[in-house]
Amino acid sequence: MSGLVGPLLVDAHTHFVKATYERPYTGADGVVQRGGGGRVTELVARPLLNMFWPELAGFSQPLGGEYAARREVLEQVPYVTEYGVEFGLLVDLLHLVGLDAMAQVDLGHRTHTHQSMAALGRMAGQIMQTAWSRLERQGRVLAPEPPGHTLLQFGLEGQAGLVDVAVAERPPLASLVLEEDLA
Repeated sequence: MSGLVGPLLVDAHTHFVKATYERPYTGADGVVQRGGGGRVTELVARPLLNMFWPELAGFSQPLGGEYAARREVLEQVPYVTEYGVEFGLLVDLLHLVGLDAMAQVDLGHRTHTHQSMAALGRMAGQIMQTAWSRLERQGRVLAPEPPGHTLLQFGLEGQAGLVDVAVAERPPLASLVLEEDLA
């Protein structure tokens, strides 16, 4: 993990570091496909980043789950719950510190467990909810009402079910007033 914090240690102007790595996909047949992992990244996050925040398109694992940052920077941004957290961080930190203060480090190879298609659908919905809130906050979309936060999914036997893909947003830590600060 020292590779991840390295840029923070050697450059005071770097405020956020994202991991990148080779992520294979192992199919049901046990065959490993190089670069086949990260399906939500490729089908949802990457297209959204390229469309609306092309400066961030160079982050090869925007949803990879490994990052490091300076505390004073992280305290200034809101936190989205669920699978929107990293997407929100990338967009919010781009706005706060700029691309020149962001870096990525190659950590080699990571093998993750793979989620079901239903779980990937829920993740995708949460990423889209997060992107929408950033676009709205930036004044780039205007809508008479917010987007829906339910996803109708179908099982193999045709059964249907609604799942909630809403994400909550926690305010920046720096904006919270502690009770002892009020005394």
